[in-house]
Amino acid sequence: MKILLTGACGRLGNAIRRICGNEHELVLFDTAPAVVAAGGIQASVTDADAVDRAARSCAAIIHTAAMHGAFYGKASNAEFLRVNVLGAENLFQAALRQGVRRLVLSSTMEVLIGVDWGAYGTAVVDESLPPRPDWIYPVSKLMVEELSAFYAVHHGLEVVNLRYCGFGNKSLEELGFALLTHSLPPADVARANLLAVTRPGLRHEVINIAPDSPLTQKDCNDAVQGKDLYAILERHWPGCGQVLREQSLKPPPEFFWPVTRIDKAKLMLGWQPEATFEKFLRSLGWHAAPPPHI
Repeated sequence: MKILLTGACGRLGNAIRRICGNEHELVLFDTAPAVVAAGGIQASVTDADAVDRAARSCAAIIHTAAMHGAFYGKASNAEFLRVNVLGAENLFQAALRQGVRRLVLSSTMEVLIGVDWGAYGTAVVDESLPPRPDWIYPVSKLMVEELSAFYAVHHGLEVVNLRYCGFGNKSLEELGFALLTHSLPPADVARANLLAVTRPGLRHEVINIAPDSPLTQKDCNDAVQGKDLYAILERHWPGCGQVLREQSLKPPPEFFWPVTRIDKAKLMLGWQPEATFEKFLRSLGWHAAPPPHI
């Protein structure tokens, strides 16, 4: 499949390129000069003509380019809207003109839970909850999600919006407790994009991409009330408390909420993260208790 990949030189774009390998033909598109050396197109998604040319003969678009959280306090609202919303509009229009059927767009969990991830308090959240964006970046992404619905329903495009939690270039050991609720490695997010661009039967979907956490509402409540965090983890990984103490690893309470359910990603994309908190525990020497004999 020939796929236009925007933001091809960014953290997620690079991860998609690595995961993709030679499985698909990628048209690389980025504002960074490095994209030219990689055989791609140096341009902005705000350049409608450049986007249109790049989309020619493509079957799909993966759109990762954006003004995101790193621009907090550094860019105006107008800049966020121009790049994120008008840039997405250019992609939708190019898709219609060039016969592109499937678009996968990067959104953010901040649409749902805000910049400090506290819009729903310690709640367990999923896609059924109303959005609560609290600054211009998630507001712009929510606007793109609404644009996506419009183009899917009224123009027949297939559009998947992926809402990400945090992700960064860190090892399993460096992510550690963040794998409970907050963070994933870019490779897991990249796999979600490639599944979303190829999975048949999707029309218009908004899907959360986050750690696969077994934590419950009771666990969240107990953590915020200051109860023993090792004991909370022991409910799901018996014996892990001793292993963590031996390594002098203390669980930060802020990583116990909010919990994001990813049932929709599992069902509709066949995706779940390879990097998990359990895998982190195993790297420390923890082993799951064998099932009881019956």
